[in-house]
Parts: sequence; structure tokens; C-alpha cells
Amino acid sequence: MSSPSIFILGAAGYIGGTVLTDLLKTYPASTITTLARNESKAALLMPLGIHTVVGSLDDLALLAPLVEAADVVLNFAVPFGGGDAAIQALVDGLEVRARKTSTKPVLLQTSGTGSILYGADGVRGTDVWRDSDHARWAALPDSAYFHTGDKIIAAAAARGIISAYIIMSPTVYGPGTGLGNKLSLQVPAYVRYAKRTGRAAYIGAGDNLWGNVHVSDLSTLYLLVLAHALASPAETTASAESAGWSNLIYGGLNEHTWGPIVSLIGDRLYARGEVAQPGAVSINEGDADGYMFGGNSFMAPSEKAKALGWRQKAPGFEEAIKLALA
Repeated sequence: MSSPSIFILGAAGYIGGTVLTDLLKTYPASTITTLARNESKAALLMPLGIHTVVGSLDDLALLAPLVEAADVVLNFAVPFGGGDAAIQALVDGLEVRARKTSTKPVLLQTSGTGSILYGADGVRGTDVWRDSDHARWAALPDSAYFHTGDKIIAAAAARGIISAYIIMSPTVYGPGTGLGNKLSLQVPAYVRYAKRTGRAAYIGAGDNLWGNVHVSDLSTLYLLVLAHALASPAETTASAESAGWSNLIYGGLNEHTWGPIVSLIGDRLYARGEVAQPGAVSINEGDADGYMFGGNSFMAPSEKAKALGWRQKAPGFEEAIKLALA
């Protein structure tokens, strides 16, 4: 399908905006509609010439016709808590479309490895998750970040009426290419803390392990999954034994511990005259700002993504920080 109708939630955001930029290049004849939270977000997207509807994820009556008109839905508007009714509405609307049109619409749901966050005080963990650990994903408690929404997608993937996938991201870095937010969450949080206090800081031992991916590489993964789903709909139903979790794909390529990364941030800010000392110091987790984590959130690289041809092309994490703080 060279010109699918696409509905995007979160197109003015960091990941969503970057994926939208690449979608417009890859599917130039497609019809794209976006949902924006307010008029200011909608205004950001106006130069792209796409149709934007202003509304809330909570307005299910608004969502229904937009979803049912789409061949593809990309959801980047994923809150840490709640939002499950909207996710269910996306599934329901696409399943209605599938039955009406005898096609297999596609739903790509954004998630994050915050769902497996464990440990504290910057102590390195030894537990390695894999996106092929289907039983472990099914057994996660509902209290885990994103998990109740992910369960809705897994159930849809198991039914197989639509092509439903979860793309689970770790630390995402690098400049976004969309017209809205161009910044990630975690690195800017460490930079803001350093500028506010005069020194960069990591939590505890600073040896806690996370995965990472450049936002442009992550966008490539979304497009690879989408291309596969559009080209081979018969192959997109999740395996029965996985209860739908075989359609979870991890979107990370490399790993890091936070101590060295934050020390690099401190060195770069010191060279720019923006903090009082180079390197970084250890602080207690209770003294940290939001999106500064002392736990571990690491997964092994995805064989599923590799099978789709996904490879790193963008700069690595440390190189990207050096470029950003040159």
C-alpha cells in the first residue's frame, strides 16, 4: 500500500514528530490526519499541510470516526498513567474498519522500558529482559508503567483482526526532526539540573544500566514495522503461545550506565562555562529531578527488529552529547 490513510496521535511530540517527518518522505501520497491537544500544538503542524484535529484523548466520540477512517494509526501520546480507554478506542475503531473493509489496518503503539524499571541508588542490576520473554511480559503487574495499555495491544495482536504492535523504547537521544518538541526527556533533565545547581549529578553509584537509541534510528524502526505490516498482513498476527506479546518489539540498540554519561555532560557544560566544575557528583535519589533515575531499565537487542533489517545509522549516545554540547 503506497498511499495509506494515516492517523497520528502525538505528532507534535519528540518521537512522533520525527516519525511524521520520515512518513512524509516515505509515503508522500498518503493522507495524514493528526490529533493535537490544543490550538498551539495544531499551529506547529500547519506548515506541513496535513489535516489536524484539536481534541483530547479522553474524547472517545471524537476519536472513533478518525480511527475508523484510517488504514494506519500511530500512537505516540502515551501518558505514564491512564489513557487506557483511548488505547482501547483505537483498537475498537480499527477492528470496526477491518470488518467493514475486509482489510487489516495497522496500529503501532509507543511504550517504554520504564515498565521494567528495577533497583535503586545507581546500583547496577544483573537482570536482562528480552522482547522474546513473552511469559514475563504477560506476568508484569498492572502497576508497571505502560503495562495496562500494552496489554490491550497484546490482546489485539492475539486476535489478529488488525496488525497491532508495541514498540518499546529505552533512553531516546538526539535532536528530533519534527516541527514541535525536538528534545528528549532524560538528557535535558540532567542538563537542567546541572545548570540549576552548578554541577552535573548522577544518582548513587551511577552504575545503573539502561538501553539507548537515537531518535532517527527509532523512527526508522517504526517505518520498518509499518512497511512489514502493510506488505505482509497475513504474517502480523501474534503467535498463539505468546498471548499477543510476540508483537512487542524493543527499540533500543546500545547500552549505557548513567555515571559516565552524566560526567560527560558535566565536562561539556564546564567547557562552555555553564557549570562551576567539570565531571559529575553523586546525589541521593530523593534529591534528583524528574527523569533522573537510579534504577535499571535494560533489554537485550531485539532479534525481531534485526530480522526487519534494523541497524544503527545515527551517532552513538556519547557522540550525540558532544555534538549537542559542542
